[in-house]
Amino acid sequence: MKGNYGRRRRWTARDWLMLSSILLLFVFLLRGARCPSTSSPLSSSSSPSLRGELASSERLRAKNAEIETLKQQLADHYTEDAAVDLSLWQKAVEERDEMIVSLHVAEAKDKATIADLQASLKNAHVDVAVASADASDARAQLQRQPVMGDLSPNPPSPDFSSTTTLLIFTYKRADYLKRTLETIFSLIPPGMKIVISQDGRDSSVINAVNEWKLKFKDRGNDLSHVFHTQKQGENGYQLLSQHYGFGLKEAFELSDTSRVIVLEEDIEVSVDFFKFFEKFSPMLDDPAEELMCISAWNDNGMRGFVADSRAVVRSDFFPGLGWMLKKDMWEEWSTPPTGPWPRGYWDDWLREPERRKGRKIIRPEVSRTFHFGKSGGTSNNVYSKYLDSIVLNDVDVDWRSEDVSYLKKVNYDEEFRSRVQAARLVGSPGEVKSASDDVRVEYTSLDQGAKSFEKIAKQLGIMDNIKANVPRTAYHGVVEYKIGQRHIYVAPENINWS
Repeated sequence: MKGNYGRRRRWTARDWLMLSSILLLFVFLLRGARCPSTSSPLSSSSSPSLRGELASSERLRAKNAEIETLKQQLADHYTEDAAVDLSLWQKAVEERDEMIVSLHVAEAKDKATIADLQASLKNAHVDVAVASADASDARAQLQRQPVMGDLSPNPPSPDFSSTTTLLIFTYKRADYLKRTLETIFSLIPPGMKIVISQDGRDSSVINAVNEWKLKFKDRGNDLSHVFHTQKQGENGYQLLSQHYGFGLKEAFELSDTSRVIVLEEDIEVSVDFFKFFEKFSPMLDDPAEELMCISAWNDNGMRGFVADSRAVVRSDFFPGLGWMLKKDMWEEWSTPPTGPWPRGYWDDWLREPERRKGRKIIRPEVSRTFHFGKSGGTSNNVYSKYLDSIVLNDVDVDWRSEDVSYLKKVNYDEEFRSRVQAARLVGSPGEVKSASDDVRVEYTSLDQGAKSFEKIAKQLGIMDNIKANVPRTAYHGVVEYKIGQRHIYVAPENINWS
């Protein structure tokens, strides 16, 4: 007997069959006894058990359809700009599919293994829910984000179009006016009011205004047409000045606006003309910036002298030819003690120290306007040599995302002074053209002697014109322009930085 107990007995086929039957019975009893009190992540409220759901091909197909529905819902919440990593839900769906198969295969495994798989599956569902919620939150944040972009260091005024009016002066050049209106038609913000001030009652101009009035109305822009009665015996500059005074008064009072953008009948505008003014309207409105106006024009913006469509500078010189002013500035100019508005030469009048009062002008490096008028103008095209060469910006700059904080008064002066002083000093205009770096050439007077600003400017090919002791485009007496990417500074010998 002892020997029999020590010897291993060979299992027969009957033994294996019996053991298999016992194991199958054990698994059947174990699975049948499992009856959860709440539905698992893989079962619906109508499913009696996990095994029943997995065993049914119809329910498995339904589950796959549920996955596709979830996938579509997440896609509906997704926006291209949302900072949400949707690879999370894709991974979750893959894990879900794998776990369904794993649970189906694991029917022969013990209860603890099934519970672990259920827990993992539950976590996968949580991940999907979190991803969906994140996508929804991101979409809601984008919808709440203002159009102008909160992230911009100097966000434009949200009501720019409703608080700014476009004023266009015209006389009797109907073809010019049509060309100007055509350039602004697709660019002007909907809701911005337009005032066309006509000097006299030329019928061709009236017809042109009536034609375009309907077009702008369909676009959402209210257009008003006002008429100024000319006085006899006055020269062109006096007639123009009186018309300007009339038009500005009408624009501010008729439209009850905060700002007015001024154009004339022979000016084209750039693709970002209105965006440019919108960007700088908050800076104009800020008293701390001490600004007289925002201008779209660079008097030295000729071909070969500009390079950067995003560059903007401060200036002491009022250029005109497309500019924006505030209502309180108009009220100051039109009433004593600064006013009343002059009967002639209005632009030179504004350049006088008594009107400018040390306030600055913001202007671009590359002009946002182009003066195309050749005949019928007040100046008889005396500046055509320069005007014809002005570069009209053709880059649609995204001004809403541009950081223009460098133009603030507290930042600009010190940085400008550093650039001017860092530029290499050269002795003559001839050295400016042959230089390969930033250079500075100095003048000893505005209009007297061989080293006067006028003589140096003529040799360099920039405007030599001076008004109220300020060279055109100058800031602290310094005229800045570019040759390629090089900065050229024509500066006083002794700069008064105060």
